[in-house]
Amino acid sequence: MANRSLNKEEPEAVRMVFQRLCEGEESVQLTFGTLKGEFKVLAEAPDRIILGISDVERGQWRLKPGARLALRLVDRGLPFEAVVDFEGHGKLHGMEAGHISMPRMLRALDAHRLAEYIPDRAIPCPFADQRNDVKDGLATAFGEDGLELMPPEGTHALSDLLRLNASTTVEVRIAPGESLVLTGKVAYFGDKVWGLRLSDSADRETVGRYRQWLLEARHQQANRDRARFNPGGLESPKLPGRKEAVLVPTARPRLLVDRDPLILVVAEGEAFSARFAEAVGRKFGVAALDLGPGPLKPALGDLGAGADSWGRTRLILIHHRLRSGTALERCRRVVQEEACPLPILIGGTEEESDLKRNRSAAAGAVDYLVIEPFKVLSVIRALDETLKLFG
Repeated sequence: MANRSLNKEEPEAVRMVFQRLCEGEESVQLTFGTLKGEFKVLAEAPDRIILGISDVERGQWRLKPGARLALRLVDRGLPFEAVVDFEGHGKLHGMEAGHISMPRMLRALDAHRLAEYIPDRAIPCPFADQRNDVKDGLATAFGEDGLELMPPEGTHALSDLLRLNASTTVEVRIAPGESLVLTGKVAYFGDKVWGLRLSDSADRETVGRYRQWLLEARHQQANRDRARFNPGGLESPKLPGRKEAVLVPTARPRLLVDRDPLILVVAEGEAFSARFAEAVGRKFGVAALDLGPGPLKPALGDLGAGADSWGRTRLILIHHRLRSGTALERCRRVVQEEACPLPILIGGTEEESDLKRNRSAAAGAVDYLVIEPFKVLSVIRALDETLKLFG
C-alpha cells in the first residue's frame, strides 16, 4: 500500500500544529535571505501566528510587512516547511512580537517516512536483532506499510543490531496484554531509528489487524486533537496576563425570509443564500450566515438562540464553498464540538455525489444535497423529508 501524504493541507490541521507548538512553548525557524533564527510561538490566531521577534531582531533583519520568509518547524517528531509573509509587529501582553501569515500548507520534509501516526508516547516493541537475540525497542511512529523503531538505550550504532535490508520480527504491544507479531525489513535509517517496512511474506491476517489498529489509533488521536482545538486561537501559557483565546469578531446571520420552519444557510458571500431564499422562501424561512473560522452557535443570538438552545433554526445547510475551511470540517466541528442536535445537509455539485454523500455522513451530516445544478423540486423534497424525519 502507498503511504498517505504526510503534508498538512487542511486549514484546521495546520492551525492545530501551531496550537500544539504554542501549548508546548516551542519555537519555529525562520529564514530571510542569509539570515536564520529560532523564534518562540507566543500565540496562534485564525489568520496569523505571533512569534517572539524583538524590535532589535526585526531591525537587524530589516523586516517589513510583505517580506517573504521560509519557515521550518517540527511537530510530533516530523519536520515541515512553508512559506509565510511578515505581517507586522507589536506587543502581546507587554512582549515584543512579530506577526506572520498562517501557511496554507505545511509540506513534510521526510515524505518517505513510515510515520502516518505518531503516538504521544513511544510503544514498547521487542525485536530480534541480526543474531536473533531479543532486544527491547520502542516504536515511535507507525504507517500502513511499516513502523519506525528505536533501539535500546546505549546503542552506539544502528548497524550494530540491524543493517540496511536486514529482516527482523517485532512484537508491537498495542494494548495491555495484547500484541501483534510482525515481520519486516530495514528500509532506511533515521535519526536514531530504523524504518521497518512490512515484509511481503508477513501474515495477512496479522497485517490486517495491525492496519485496523492503526486506523483506530489515528482516529482517536484526531478526535483528541479536535477536542483540544480552540477555533478562536490560543496564547502561550507562559504569557503574563494571557487570555484563554485570541477572540475574533463573531459573524451575524441575516434573516432573508421570516418564516417557520427556519433553515440556516452557511455559505461564503451572499449569492447562493439569496438564490436559495428566492427558490424555497414560499415554504421555508431562510437565514444566511457567512461564517469565519469561529464556532457557529455563538453567532445565532440574533435568531433567538440562548445559552442552551439553537433557537428557531430547524435545519442547517452548509454550502461547499466557505470563507474558512471545508464543509466537511465545519460539519464535524458543529456536530462533535458544539453538540448540534439539528439535522445538517452539505450542499455541493452533482459530480461524484455518491462519494460525497458517504463523506458527508461520516462527517455527521444527514445527507448530501445536490445544489449545482439547482433543481428546485428536488431541493424542496429533500428539505421536506429531512424536516419530517427530525420533526
